[in-house]
Amino acid sequence: MDKKFRYYILLFVAIATITFGLSFIFNLIGRTFEFSTFWRFFMMVVASLLSALLITYIVFITTPILKEYLNTMRSLLRLDTFSHPILLKLQQNAPSSFHHSIMVANLGHRAAKAIGADALLVRIGGYYHDIGKTKDPMAFIENQTATEQEENIKKPIQLAKKIKSHVDEGISLAREYHLPQEVIDMIIQSHGTSQVSFIYKHLQQKGEKISKQDLAYKGPKPQTKEAGILMLADNVESRIRSIKELTEPQIIQIVDHIIQEKNTDRQLELSGITRGEMQKIKNAFIEGVKIIHHQRISYPK
Repeated sequence: MDKKFRYYILLFVAIATITFGLSFIFNLIGRTFEFSTFWRFFMMVVASLLSALLITYIVFITTPILKEYLNTMRSLLRLDTFSHPILLKLQQNAPSSFHHSIMVANLGHRAAKAIGADALLVRIGGYYHDIGKTKDPMAFIENQTATEQEENIKKPIQLAKKIKSHVDEGISLAREYHLPQEVIDMIIQSHGTSQVSFIYKHLQQKGEKISKQDLAYKGPKPQTKEAGILMLADNVESRIRSIKELTEPQIIQIVDHIIQEKNTDRQLELSGITRGEMQKIKNAFIEGVKIIHHQRISYPK
């Protein structure tokens, strides 16, 4: 449920409770002691004044919460554009990473709406979560040719350090451009404490021993539903784009595998995502991928 809507609901319930409660109490006192019409009228005035006082106090102490929410909303809306300098830089320096970010944002937005999470925050988080890749774009597989991939993987430990550093670079860049803390948190938590998986698997295949910790991001793990959704959307999109021709069973299998993988690795344990919400997220991802990667019909020659 939207934060602003929750605030309105709580405020309405508080006002209704105070108004009814005071009216009931004063009316009960008047009937019990059989006050005259004048004194009953006087007590109604007192009840109204007390209600107004309490309601004013509640609104006064909760206004900063709503103000903070509206300020955050305005900040996010200003970031909801591809003409932001950071995104223009990402588009120029790392075009494939930029395209990946857009796809992640679209998938995450759809999943967040499915469970009533903050869809705008997830979409903005998707756009900006990889801005740190602007510093060394060629360290990332989506921006490399096949030859470059073979050369980079020859030094897996150095490559892993470069890949992991994009989170710190993203945080630094986000602070430089005064992005709100909510977006910075999404950048920090989008990888949690997971490993740079393709390097880990590559070293396993070669029979080389390496500590998972050497390939793990610093974290922390996702602390909110929005950050958890972003992590899943990032992994789903990355895995999907590595397959040339997709079928619906493949899409379902990939989404299932990634959700199971993150749950097994306990990356989502602090996100607050329930089992029922996870099923809705899964369905949203499957539908989103089917829409984005639908197969075109073959045109006649």
